[in-house]
Amino acid sequence: MSKIINAIIVGLFGAICFSVGIYYATLELEEQVNVWDSNYQIITDKVYAFEKVSDPKTIRLYVKELNKILDDVTFLGKMVESGQTSAESLDEFFSEYQSKLDEANDMIFGHHTELTELEYKLKEQVTRLTGETDDNLESIQEIQDRIQEQVDYVNKLNVDIGQSITNVEDDIQTIKSSKYGKKIWIVKK
Repeated sequence: MSKIINAIIVGLFGAICFSVGIYYATLELEEQVNVWDSNYQIITDKVYAFEKVSDPKTIRLYVKELNKILDDVTFLGKMVESGQTSAESLDEFFSEYQSKLDEANDMIFGHHTELTELEYKLKEQVTRLTGETDDNLESIQEIQDRIQEQVDYVNKLNVDIGQSITNVEDDIQTIKSSKYGKKIWIVKK
């Protein structure tokens, strides 16, 4: 009888430890999913920042400013033709504005190159993270399925143990009720 009780206690202890382990693993998994979500949010914010910088309105503003400079140069060209300014001052003016135009063009081309590279890197990161997120979601689903299988198994074991205990109790009662069982019971008392 003592062995049966010990076996039941060991079985219950094992089931409780297993349940606590599953609970702890689920908490750890939730923490990891939160970390992945925050990393995904950071990348999403960077993509939005890139979209803001590569906005066509900003590029149009640069082109508009360049057109204003070209209009000024055209106006000065007309002034030269009408003889209102000297060739010397115009040469100085043109060289100054030409250097400014060159700087502006270099800056625009540099920004364009940087934005193109950034866009490529961000697209790669988003693609990679999307794949990793899909893999992680599949892993989570597999873990949840395994946990459910273990819970079902533990529930079945509990039912089987309960039925076994009932059968043992019935057998003990049958033995007590039998002719020899009554003799054993009387001798024990």
